[in-house]
Amino acid sequence: MGPLALMKGLSITFKHIFKRKFTVQYPEEKRKLPERARWLHVLQRYEDGLERCVGCMLCAAACPTEAIYIVAEENTDEKRVSHGERYAKVWDLDLGRCMFCGYCVEACPEEAIVMSDLYELATYHRRGLVLRKEQITAPKGDSPKFAWMGFYRREPKEKKAIQLQLAHHMEYEEYLKKTELGGRNLPEEETVEE
Repeated sequence: MGPLALMKGLSITFKHIFKRKFTVQYPEEKRKLPERARWLHVLQRYEDGLERCVGCMLCAAACPTEAIYIVAEENTDEKRVSHGERYAKVWDLDLGRCMFCGYCVEACPEEAIVMSDLYELATYHRRGLVLRKEQITAPKGDSPKFAWMGFYRREPKEKKAIQLQLAHHMEYEEYLKKTELGGRNLPEEETVEE
């Protein structure tokens, strides 16, 4: 390591030494996280109070660390929990295994699971890292939020979840017709000349 390398390293130090410092007084003061922050999972409800999760187990299948455990049960006329034929009787999430990749969010056909910006997840015991369905289900009356990854699921102006009919997402062209884009930005089809 020569003097030139030393001077180069010190130049970076001196460049930052006189800049204004920025300190957040955590936990009294918290920084606003980006819109697409991926932290604690939330199970959403419809506006009528029924759960969005239909117990299809696609989120558990998509999870690379097997952090989600689901037991599904059939809906009855006396006990209606979701709009589907089934609902998740047990929905457990092991945060000790979760790597917050968001695959479960993308796999869900009902937009039942979203990732929030709640990041204070520390606990003193491992058993505190296993969250039950009751702990992460949104309270009744909360308006549904959009999934952070699927851009075609979001209304651009209102920034709210698109109400899905029969658990099928809109096709991309249908989304563009519905929004202000009106199909203008559709990629042109390539023509192959023979």
